[in-house]
Amino acid sequence: MNAPQLTAAVITEQLSAVLAGPDRAVTGLAPLGEAAEGDLTFVVDPVANADAATAALRAGAILLAPSTLPSESIVGTAILVQNARAAFAQAVAAHFARRPIPGIAATARVDPEAQVHPGAHVGEYTVIRAGAVVADGAEIRDHVVIGHDVRIGAYALIKSHAVIGEEGFGMERDADGDNIRIPHVGSVIIEEHVEVGNFTTVCSGTISPTRVGDHTKIDDHVHVAHNCRIGRNVIITACAEISGSVVIDDDAWIGPNASVIQGVTLGRNSLLGIGAVAVKSVPADEIRIGNPARRLGDNKR
Repeated sequence: MNAPQLTAAVITEQLSAVLAGPDRAVTGLAPLGEAAEGDLTFVVDPVANADAATAALRAGAILLAPSTLPSESIVGTAILVQNARAAFAQAVAAHFARRPIPGIAATARVDPEAQVHPGAHVGEYTVIRAGAVVADGAEIRDHVVIGHDVRIGAYALIKSHAVIGEEGFGMERDADGDNIRIPHVGSVIIEEHVEVGNFTTVCSGTISPTRVGDHTKIDDHVHVAHNCRIGRNVIITACAEISGSVVIDDDAWIGPNASVIQGVTLGRNSLLGIGAVAVKSVPADEIRIGNPARRLGDNKR
């Protein structure tokens, strides 16, 4: 915990929230059903979980709750916010989560022609190749490969065993009918606050870079093929496969084990369900499921 005297008032100030009981000390974290004296916890639905929320408050926990929490339910310390789960995440990040230490691990291999900002972290046994640039605050964990000319944006997180910027799978046949590899020189641009999961691959573009936009989060065991263009705030969950030259617009959501055929576009705020196979482009704000993926309805927010 960063602050030895962390109180509910400190968290309230950071979240711009409304508070009852500002002087209560915050000493730990707990799930709603286990929260006790000094624990920070949260409730998403104060109606469905009214008993658990009341019990946590009576036990002395500090409760992050939606502003819809009835005032008569507050029997202890409650911090009222618009989105309790998001507020809990922000509070934990600010006061409880481990922060990477800037610097390059002794076992990492960074090419002399690569650039790593002094504020970035490079983990054990990671390899960063010539021409790559790693920006301030980026965290590159252990056993990662960052290929030639890759750009890693500020405060991006590349988790262990990810591979960013090696060749995509582009083949052609020569005059003898033999398979030959098409060189991939476009590399990859990972923009700011992006997360790339464990054992995930993001392949180099053929000529232009494969690009992943700000605040996009990619889960573990995902494959992003060459020439893809992924927008802002996209969610791609575990084991999804994104084929070459796919365009994914801002705020799209791709479920576990989903597949997207090459050249398809997923529209803004579209949702591709678990295991779905997109063989045609998906319009904005549409939900598709199944194999082949078919319309289920609108993705309303």
